Amino acid sequence: MKKLVSRFMAVLMAMTMILSMSMTAFAAEAPKGTLTVNNTVAGKTLDLYQIFTATKNGDNVAYTLNSAYEGFFKNNTRIPGSESLKGEALSEKAYEYVKTQVGDDGKSGVNFAKDILTWILQNNEAVKATHKEVSTADTKTVINDLAYGYYVVYPLGATDTSAAPGTGQDYTSVASLVSVTDTNATVNMKSNYPTVDKKIIPAQSGSGLTVGAIVNPSWEGNHQMELDDENESEDTIAPHGAADEKKAGDFAIGDTVTYQLTSKVPDMTGYNSYTFKFTDTLSKGLDLKAILSVKVGDTELKAGKTGDNTYLPTYTTNDNGTHTLTISFNDFYNNFKNRTGETITVVYTATLNKDAVIGMNPNTNKAVVEYSNDPKSGGTGKSEPSIVDVHTFDFTIYKYYLKDQSNKEDKTALAKAEFELYKANEAGDAADTNAKINIVKVKEGEYRQATPEEAVAEVFKSDVIVSGTDGKVLVKGLDAGTYYLRETKAPDGYNKLLSDIKVEIKATYGEDGKLVSYKVDYTYNGTTTPGVAITEKNNSPEVPVENKTGAQLPSTGSKGALMVTLAGIVLFGVLTASKAFGKKKAKN
Repeated sequence: MKKLVSRFMAVLMAMTMILSMSMTAFAAEAPKGTLTVNNTVAGKTLDLYQIFTATKNGDNVAYTLNSAYEGFFKNNTRIPGSESLKGEALSEKAYEYVKTQVGDDGKSGVNFAKDILTWILQNNEAVKATHKEVSTADTKTVINDLAYGYYVVYPLGATDTSAAPGTGQDYTSVASLVSVTDTNATVNMKSNYPTVDKKIIPAQSGSGLTVGAIVNPSWEGNHQMELDDENESEDTIAPHGAADEKKAGDFAIGDTVTYQLTSKVPDMTGYNSYTFKFTDTLSKGLDLKAILSVKVGDTELKAGKTGDNTYLPTYTTNDNGTHTLTISFNDFYNNFKNRTGETITVVYTATLNKDAVIGMNPNTNKAVVEYSNDPKSGGTGKSEPSIVDVHTFDFTIYKYYLKDQSNKEDKTALAKAEFELYKANEAGDAADTNAKINIVKVKEGEYRQATPEEAVAEVFKSDVIVSGTDGKVLVKGLDAGTYYLRETKAPDGYNKLLSDIKVEIKATYGEDGKLVSYKVDYTYNGTTTPGVAITEKNNSPEVPVENKTGAQLPSTGSKGALMVTLAGIVLFGVLTASKAFGKKKAKN
């Protein structure tokens, strides 16, 4: 009997092992699909949630509801009488409900995708076993060995549903639905990660909230009247077209630059609070002047520490001399959760200051948007920076004397030549004598355009541009345009120029809006000399100014003149004596 039991147990164990191996082999051989997700961004996360499992035989597909999602479908507002259903009956009703919601072509499934994503994010633990997390690749992400089924595809943190790349249309849900039952399943991401677009726009009207108010710790109380007046009619922002917007521009030191930041209200599905703020870093050569306008759609927001439709501005100076402007939107979720896709616009002004870098060196601004990117953890992410460059230009005056006109290379540098610079009139053909450029001496041989504050200061006296010992002098901080250089005093022993030199600063920008080169053409006595294009950051255009001199004229008191005079006297005496002698002879 014992032998029989032992043999029976041995056979049972063998059968168990064989069955176990067979089941393992069966599981290993279960068909797997491949999903390709287009329009992805490298380094992000895709969350996949399997709502239904699936089996396939030829063209026939059988779907079975994943038990983790019974709570979503057992809802009488979705499926009447569903609370009493279970097993295959609930699975069948759930399948019919989804098919009705998304339609035969899947184009009607936006509301369902948003509805079930909201439920998933609120029941994260319950659906954890059905969740697959995938790191994204650039442009296209391929997911292999994916179990057959019906999935919600959620790009974590991608909450901008406007004009998703490659789709050509806007959506109202960040989630996509896809059936994976072969190796050819594809889906296009229906959302972007929040972005900010920064551009230079034409000057706008309105006084806005000044930097002095922002940096004051108690600005809200001290400037309440100013804040209340922000929406007055005189502060309206003038419209402008896309053609007016630029990624780079040229200005003079002291000029006001008007910037515009734009973004979109994100889809905040699954969130119950949402962080959204712009952070804009201004280079050392730019100072914030005023925030003119903050709007969401047509709603004008006011500055404030709390409250509906308000924003909190902060402005700090960093250790490296740059400045950071932050625009934080208060209670963003509650104020704008139902306004997905509307445009967010910030307009502010900055002044190009005396620390501005020159020529091909850009005074760069970088704006980013910080946004909530995970409803489960409350984490935030940052967009790629939107970069705008501001340029201001220069040229070098080279004062010299050419002793031998046949040898143009034998130049003698002339120091202490004095100049003034004038802005051209509107026609550009003459100096506007009322538009003399106020000049400040930086150091020997280097001058810059004065700021407006310097020019109106009580003790200000515009410096005269004076050539250095090498005959050269750098003039910087100028906008592109036409100027006239006037020599007011020549070096001792040399003749002053009889007319002005026309100086034209010309900038060339590429298709991407960035500065490619700049040059200076100059005209004297009707002859124009084209300048050499400057492309390197350490180079400067040169305007050569030749002074001429003449041989010394003879003085009236010289020895040579005295001898000529004596000879004349002697000759006159001889002629007089000869005439007198002739008269006496005739009388006799």
